[in-house]
Amino acid sequence: MARVVGIDPGTGSMDLLGLDDTSMRVFLDVSIPRQRVTQNPSIILEVLEDAGGEGLDAIVAPSGYGIPLKRVQEASEGEIVEASFMHSSDRRRHQIIGLRQLMIMLKRSRLKAWFTPGVIHLQTVPRYRKMWRIDIGTADKVYTVAAALRDEVERHGTPLHEADFIVVEAGMAYNAAIAVVGGRIVDGIGGTTGWWGFLGPGSMDSELAYILSHASPSFPKSLLFTGGASTLSGYNNPEDLASAYLEGDEKAMEAVEMLIESILKDVAALLPVVRKPRRIYVSGRLTRINGLGHDMIEALKGFLNDIGVGATVERITRLGKNTKEGATGAALIASGLAGGRYRWIIESLGLKNSQGSILDNMHGLEGLRRALG
Repeated sequence: MARVVGIDPGTGSMDLLGLDDTSMRVFLDVSIPRQRVTQNPSIILEVLEDAGGEGLDAIVAPSGYGIPLKRVQEASEGEIVEASFMHSSDRRRHQIIGLRQLMIMLKRSRLKAWFTPGVIHLQTVPRYRKMWRIDIGTADKVYTVAAALRDEVERHGTPLHEADFIVVEAGMAYNAAIAVVGGRIVDGIGGTTGWWGFLGPGSMDSELAYILSHASPSFPKSLLFTGGASTLSGYNNPEDLASAYLEGDEKAMEAVEMLIESILKDVAALLPVVRKPRRIYVSGRLTRINGLGHDMIEALKGFLNDIGVGATVERITRLGKNTKEGATGAALIASGLAGGRYRWIIESLGLKNSQGSILDNMHGLEGLRRALG
């Protein structure tokens, strides 16, 4: 038996799910607005202490862009800086600073907590798919894949070596899609390397990035949180966008079309890698909003049918009522790290073999680490 907690750091909220992996009883199911965490990161340690603190068998901690798998106490501050990276002149992005402060607090604690890798750190992803990339899936996207893998194997009875699927996440800021072949992550499209999200613009035209670097020399990270469906429509949260969309508002309808098309493009881009996916798993805040989520899923089903891909489209099972799919996956990974029921997920995803840095694939740009401070 393992009593574990998984923490999913979303843009809108930070979710904590506690799981007894023998009974599969959820003993902690809390979603905390991200702004509260930014203002007081210690609130997360207080929740963990109330849930068992040092008596917990394992905690999967927020890891940003990821750190090769290790106990939080073993991580260097340099690794934490990279995992929560921003340019050294751009320290105004308070949510990221809050994440960094929380990671440092965890490092200094005595909790049995772990930092976990992003997709870029996984040796199951061929090196050429990482070239000049950082964001091919943050650590929390790996959590979501873990939850989908459990569904594929336990709910559908698929042998691990036949577990071929794509995971789509449509969140508050970005969309992402991750490719899984034979139960292993083999490719990914992160929020800043794919198409438009609700807040973010997705991958940026290199010529535009060149111009922006001259127009605004510090190139603030806040630019990566604008230019998506929110900017197009004028709605600041996805629930308002969905309501306007259902009422026939033209700007809202155009923005939703942008979001749906973005998801289809992300999935299409991974089909050369996952040639015959059994399923497309969907997750994220946008997919749970009335009307909007339904139309996204139906559009994805129609697209797959039109191009002759026989995959079904399914939602990922959430173990908690208040927490996201990523928190479920983080708890499953924590179970595996504690030597519990889900050791097989750790082994299948190759988390123990993770290695390297998010900057390893930027050849000829040795000054990047200095730029991060």
